[in-house]
Amino acid sequence: MMPVEFFEGFLSSALVAKLFLEAAVGFVVFSFSRDDTDGAAPWMLGALAFLAFRDCVQEFASFPGLPVASDTCFTALMVVAALRRTNGFRAISFAVAALFLSVAALIAAAAFPYIAFLPLAAALVALVALLLLALERGKGEGAADISRTGAWAVALALLVPPLSLLLLPHEARERFALPLAYLAFLAASVEYGKKLEARIIKDRDYLADTIDALYGFVLNASDSLRAGADLSRLMNYVAETFATETRADGSLVLMVEDFEDAVAAYATHGNFPPLSAIPEEIPRTAEGMAVWLKTLKVKTGEGFIGETAQSGKAAFVVDASTDRRIVVDPWNPAGSVIAVPFLIDDRVIGLAIVARKKGADPFEDSDFDRASLLADFASLVINNVFSFQEVTEKSDIDTAASISAQIQKALRPKRIADFTAASFGCFSESARGVCGDYYDVISVRKDRIYLVLADVAGKGVSASLIMVMIRAILHLITATDKDASTILSWVNRGITGKIDIDHFATLQIVVIDPRTGSCEYANAGHKPPLVWRQETGLVDAIELKSVPIGVEKNTEFPSLRFTLEDGDILLMYTDGVVETINQTGRQYGLKNLTTMLHKVHDLDAKGIANKIQMDVDAFGGSGRRHDDQTVLVMKTRR
Repeated sequence: MMPVEFFEGFLSSALVAKLFLEAAVGFVVFSFSRDDTDGAAPWMLGALAFLAFRDCVQEFASFPGLPVASDTCFTALMVVAALRRTNGFRAISFAVAALFLSVAALIAAAAFPYIAFLPLAAALVALVALLLLALERGKGEGAADISRTGAWAVALALLVPPLSLLLLPHEARERFALPLAYLAFLAASVEYGKKLEARIIKDRDYLADTIDALYGFVLNASDSLRAGADLSRLMNYVAETFATETRADGSLVLMVEDFEDAVAAYATHGNFPPLSAIPEEIPRTAEGMAVWLKTLKVKTGEGFIGETAQSGKAAFVVDASTDRRIVVDPWNPAGSVIAVPFLIDDRVIGLAIVARKKGADPFEDSDFDRASLLADFASLVINNVFSFQEVTEKSDIDTAASISAQIQKALRPKRIADFTAASFGCFSESARGVCGDYYDVISVRKDRIYLVLADVAGKGVSASLIMVMIRAILHLITATDKDASTILSWVNRGITGKIDIDHFATLQIVVIDPRTGSCEYANAGHKPPLVWRQETGLVDAIELKSVPIGVEKNTEFPSLRFTLEDGDILLMYTDGVVETINQTGRQYGLKNLTTMLHKVHDLDAKGIANKIQMDVDAFGGSGRRHDDQTVLVMKTRR
């Protein structure tokens, strides 16, 4: 009978209700933790664990100061969590946290009667709640965190426990007040999850719109090439795209003159306000301005346009009237201006400028980011058309191969810089003049390095344009916090069905945190990378089966995680390496590659890549290569 009574009493206790609500909140938080790029989920789960521990201790131990002590500690935890990304409040957050912990320590030590601290604890918690509500109406990353969480619910969850200690008896506090606070916590978690989902949808739509804009560049570049390198048509499209994608009133595209130290206007779109002094003889009419802009030529280093062309650095001016380089015309005054250069091998070939008129809302950082991305992509497209024009004028019979080679030269990283925690080496050899392999090392943050290796089916301009699209999408999405699997999915969506011929590519991505060696690997039909382990002296093949990109738009790509320790070597390669054939018809194979990695593991990454290249060349002899060969090596050092 006693076990039954105990079980009935346990089920009817306040502890069960609180643990049930905590579990419900934990389930909600865990459901969105994978997509939580702000890092709020670990703090929420930590707070839940703290509350569950507190409730269990309170149920089975008699300690009168525990509610106040735990409430102050919990409030300190919430303050640091809320303000962790708000630079202006960082010092305050830790100071307040220290104050709360000090009060809690005094109560726990029973230095004073705990009841004397109840008004103080309630007042401090109320102050924090008001601070959170005020932050929701502020600006900055911290405010965004609070807004997404639902400040009212967090404030309620913080205020109820200390106020209930002041106003309610113990039984009412345990059965009604604390569950109410946990319900507020649950509401905050649901609100955060809803707004996180909305933000993910917004990010997805933004990426989709940007990919469509990049795809438009590829189509118009192809149309320009088919029309005999119709540069005017392409430039007009570039100007229109910049204006549309940044919601500008007008845009201006200028190109560097080959034999003059100046940039000249090539295309305009919309109502572009002048940024330099207009000659007196120019009529102050829409037609007069249009004619003047079309014939505009600016010396490099002169004014806002000339300085941007000379420096090769993007410029963002929120208010044109505050920039000494801009001459604001009273007839059509400029308000906010963005200028982005077109760069090829660090050489400025032109620039695009977008502007909004005075009185309109200024550009935002997202507009500047999109303009910079469009400029990066437009640089390649415009340079390709220029190259085509040059080849056509010279009647070069290898037109397509020459264009493709120049595209690929522009795509490849000029050099791969070593990091404190890693060194890199690589080689890439084409089978027939134009290489279908693409590799890149993308570093956008200290805690993320992206190693990319792709093998595009086919040759020529079409395959090269696929590489351009892959590179553009990668550089767009790696600037976010998306995981490797999501990045592959977006690349696949970006190229599938975007071309009128059958093209696909194998692609693998390794995302590395150089501080810890933690790696995330996603694969799309590529050969498995190899890892030489310093500790064991063995080589592991990281197997992950999947289909190539470009086959099916809705394909989901798998990913897995592994860790690189100090001295470990990561080797990525294309199938042309292991499928190299010697004069007897035998393939080089994975066994020879693994054996070579064992032999040269004590070299640095560049030395390893060079030795593998020499060994593959020696194996193949003087025979013609049957496929492109690319190797990318990373060696850790921590």
